[in-house]
Amino acid sequence: MPMPKELPIDISAFEKLIKSNCIYVDKTRHIYDLFKGSGHYYFLSRPRRFGKSLLISTLKEVFSGKKELFRELKIEKTDWAWQQHPIIYLDFGTIAHQNSEDLKQSLHHRLDIIAHDYKVQLVPGLTLEDKLTSLVTALNTLNTVVLLIDEYDKPLIDHIIDLDMAEKNRNVLKSFYDCVKGLDEYFRAIFITGVSKFSKVTIFSGLNNLNDISEDPLAATLLGYTQEELEYYFIDYIKAYGKITGTEKSMVLDTMKQFYNGYRFSKLEIRVYNPFSTGYFLHKQEFANYWAKSGNPAFLIKLLKARYESMDDLTNITVKADNLGPFDVDNIPLIPLLYQAGYLTIKDAFYEGVKLYFKLDYPNHEIREYFTEHLIASMTNLDSSKVDGLLRRIKQSLVDCDITKLCTVLRSLLANIPYYLHIPKESYYHSLFQLIFQLMGADVHSEVATSQGRIDTVIMMKTRIYLFEFKFDDAGPVALAQIIDRRYYEKYLGLGKPIIAVGIAFNYQDKMLRLDWVEKEITNQEMP
Repeated sequence: MPMPKELPIDISAFEKLIKSNCIYVDKTRHIYDLFKGSGHYYFLSRPRRFGKSLLISTLKEVFSGKKELFRELKIEKTDWAWQQHPIIYLDFGTIAHQNSEDLKQSLHHRLDIIAHDYKVQLVPGLTLEDKLTSLVTALNTLNTVVLLIDEYDKPLIDHIIDLDMAEKNRNVLKSFYDCVKGLDEYFRAIFITGVSKFSKVTIFSGLNNLNDISEDPLAATLLGYTQEELEYYFIDYIKAYGKITGTEKSMVLDTMKQFYNGYRFSKLEIRVYNPFSTGYFLHKQEFANYWAKSGNPAFLIKLLKARYESMDDLTNITVKADNLGPFDVDNIPLIPLLYQAGYLTIKDAFYEGVKLYFKLDYPNHEIREYFTEHLIASMTNLDSSKVDGLLRRIKQSLVDCDITKLCTVLRSLLANIPYYLHIPKESYYHSLFQLIFQLMGADVHSEVATSQGRIDTVIMMKTRIYLFEFKFDDAGPVALAQIIDRRYYEKYLGLGKPIIAVGIAFNYQDKMLRLDWVEKEITNQEMP
């Protein structure tokens, strides 16, 4: 049996990947469809480590005319002309941007290197914009120019908390892209990638012909792996895991789907796997949170702390498609940012009239577990291992039907939230409670509708059902009475499991959190 090709772990250079005999999930037909014909200018937003750099590198080799690298790939079977175009490739992940002067100087240096590679003589002392103009016009004598930009937003995202620095870097970028627009006639193609979508007024005001394909069905599977691609390209590694663990292939695929699939980027009912996590799982042959742990969402946590009012806002949200971006540097809404960063994704799409709406939620188990755990850890000023220990105790208290232990541990966890982060609203504590149980992996449902109203939270266990009602600045018996008086339990009587009603009241006075709770098992006396 021939050995399978190597996994493309941490390789983002297309030529190196091909020459190293690594697996390449063939996206070249998508590239052909995007760029057949003349001048096309695209912008694509995707989460970090989702294959953007490999895509840019692939485009670089396609437009460099290196047909020999694409043997047996889909684009080779098309009528692609394989012309050699001069390439201006800028990776802002490697361009210094600690401040605006560093950004300018690093861009100068990068343009000088490109000019040297193409043997273009530039006049000394030029401004950044004049240097770009001189370089593009000189390269155009060879052929129309291709501009490829990776991580365009890095100089902004890295300073997202320091608005003054972010705005200074923004001004440098805006002036640069305004210059690009004036050189339109010289370009064969422009492709720009990033995580976030800052408004054209903010960055791309000059590039008004830049086509944002981030939520376009054309780009739905341009990055990430479809189910078919996963099973076609990686089947040997999937079988190897099954053999090592004694697991059926179907079970391995189901678990992979729960952990790493779920990303959706358009109205099409198409979801893709995170390529980074998928690759590392197949390489290490162990399920873990690879993508989530490869980068720290600290800037998101800081924004959540600064602006967050209700944790209900984080999941099961409905937004107009237009509201997922773009946005301005000095006014960054959390939900679009969480979506663009990969912590939320499209779960459903529908129209109301002519307006397209998306429902958002966590894409998969990996993201739900990691993000909520670190959010709770950050909000409570505890490290994640301490949070994990408390959550285990809460979960065991549910198994043991020990509500006193449950609420005692819950109170201990919430007591670590600094007073200035507490929000005096029932929805705030309800949402914290919901978040904690979601993180435990419990079968938890929020705002469950009945004929008499809505149950705040329902937790379905193997052996029993819990009904929770929450009150703020009230008493636990009042919350419990609502469950009994409105007969919320009737919805679950036919399941043949014990039903435990729990009323919890949150009170926050004098910078101290107090919990009051009362429980009651539903008996035949309450049943009709």
